[in-house]
Amino acid sequence: MKYLILLIGIVFGNYFFPQNVKDNKIFINYIQLPKQKIDESISTFFTIYNNSYLDKNKQQLSIYQFKVDSAEVQQQIKIKDWKTLKNTIKRNYFDSLSVWKQNIAKGINRAKPTEPIYPEYPESYFLFPPVLTKPLSELMSNKSIKIAGFSEGNIGVRIEIDNLGLDVLSIKGKYANQGKSYIVTARYKMPIIIKTFISGELLHQKQYHNKIASHVVFKGKTEYDYEIWKMNIGENNKDIWINLQRKLWNIAINNISSLLNSEIGYPRKRENTEVYIVKKFQDYNYEKLLTAYNYAESGYAQVGLDRNKSRAKVSLKKAINIWEEEMKESDLTNKKSRINAKISGLISANLADACFWIEDFEKSNFYINKAINQGNLKAKNHCKKLKKDIPNFRARYNAYIQR
Repeated sequence: MKYLILLIGIVFGNYFFPQNVKDNKIFINYIQLPKQKIDESISTFFTIYNNSYLDKNKQQLSIYQFKVDSAEVQQQIKIKDWKTLKNTIKRNYFDSLSVWKQNIAKGINRAKPTEPIYPEYPESYFLFPPVLTKPLSELMSNKSIKIAGFSEGNIGVRIEIDNLGLDVLSIKGKYANQGKSYIVTARYKMPIIIKTFISGELLHQKQYHNKIASHVVFKGKTEYDYEIWKMNIGENNKDIWINLQRKLWNIAINNISSLLNSEIGYPRKRENTEVYIVKKFQDYNYEKLLTAYNYAESGYAQVGLDRNKSRAKVSLKKAINIWEEEMKESDLTNKKSRINAKISGLISANLADACFWIEDFEKSNFYINKAINQGNLKAKNHCKKLKKDIPNFRARYNAYIQR
């Protein structure tokens, strides 16, 4: 009976004192600050492409020529052996014809000797064309590094890119899928070294594709399909490595662009949040919370207008002042109070967000902890994500303001 009374009290307590809270979803466009701020007078970058791959190409051509010479020697040996064997068989055949003809002249009639089956002419040898590395401009003429906040020029940040060349280590085929398909795989690497310099000082060095990886060269039903494919490759003189090189370059350029944007760039990003307002609770007035929301909405809309968020901070600080004034009435023990525990938690979440975007991370962390410890589930979940974002945003902000 006691538990029943308690349950009825909870249900009807919530029924008679509903809190009409509205979640206003807001998208925030912002400029991400760099991890390492460089002099803002430097606003351009240029790229230098070194050509170490040319040495690899020379090596590949030399190896290919050696294979051609060796294959040609072997082919001539096969042809010579073929001629010797064919001539021996033919000579024996002519000998038997001569005996047959002589017997006819003597009146001995016997069946004419059957012409033998001669050995087939040796098949031409097949060699994969040499693996030649192409320059980026030939593979992807419109692909280049992009750094937000910087434009391409002839001075500024210097980026050196050196492709050491595609090196195919082996090509092997095997059956797969329970013998239903035949797959030929190449093991390769194509080291690309990218260095970034600012005022002659090395800022970053990154190497891509230096580890041995696998690339499917052919996929068919049988090894005989593979032989047909090789014949077509030879007849059409097709470069089977171009698409792989495009893929590797694309990965390297995208990765270095992403890295440089994170380290020194100012890329535009987007986040979303929620601003909570109380529409109605008993007969209390919450007009100030609506006013604070309007200031916050205006402030969040201006976050992405500049790097230091100066215009956004004016509006957000007005919202913060109102919310902090309202929090003075916070009463966590009385559910019927105007700013009770639930409303206090949601206002704390609003304050945590706004302080985050004016880059007062200490105060943001204070209100995050307050919402997590005192607020309802909605406020707690809202602030847990925000708490994870603070270290990254604070580190970038500190780097930006210290130089």
